[in-house]
Amino acid sequence: MKNLKLIIYIITLFFYTNISFGQNLVYADMDSIIKTSIAGKNIIVYFKKKNDELNDQLNKKKKIITEKEKSLVAQKNILEPDEYLKRINEIKTEINQFNLEYNKKIENLNFERDSVSKSFQIEINKVLKEFVEKNNIDIILSSNLMLVGKSNLDVTEKLLKQVNDNIKNFKINK
Repeated sequence: MKNLKLIIYIITLFFYTNISFGQNLVYADMDSIIKTSIAGKNIIVYFKKKNDELNDQLNKKKKIITEKEKSLVAQKNILEPDEYLKRINEIKTEINQFNLEYNKKIENLNFERDSVSKSFQIEINKVLKEFVEKNNIDIILSSNLMLVGKSNLDVTEKLLKQVNDNIKNFKINK
C-alpha cells in the first residue's frame, strides 16, 4: 500500500514537473517601457511642467512674503507695538493660508499623477495581453524582480515597439 502511494506520488510529481518546463517564459523591463514609450515620455513631461509651474508660484509668493517681512522689520521702530504685532499676524496668516493652498495643489497634482499612471498601466496591460496571445507566451516577468535571465528571453524592445504602436494618443484627463 505504501509502495502504491509512493509510485502515484512520483508519477504525479513527474507529470507536473513536465508541465511546468513546457511554459514559455520571458521577461521585460517595465520601468524602461513606461519611461521610454512615447506616451510615457509625454506623461513625464506634462507632470514635470505642472510641478515646475507650482514651484514657480511658490518661489514668487515666498519672494513677496519675504519683501513684506523685510519692509515690516524696517518699520519696526516707526510703528506702534500694536500695529507692528497686527502686521506680523497678517503676514503669518498669509503664510499659513498660502501653505494650505500650496499643499492642496500638491495633493491634487499627486492624485492626478496617480490617476493618470493607473490608466496608463491599464493601457499597457491591454498591450501585454495582446502581445502574450500573439506570441504564445505563458508568463512575462518583470526584469527588476529577477536576478539573471538569458538575453534572448528579454522582450523589452518588442514590447516597447508594441506600446508605441498601440498607445499613440493617450489622453491625460485633467
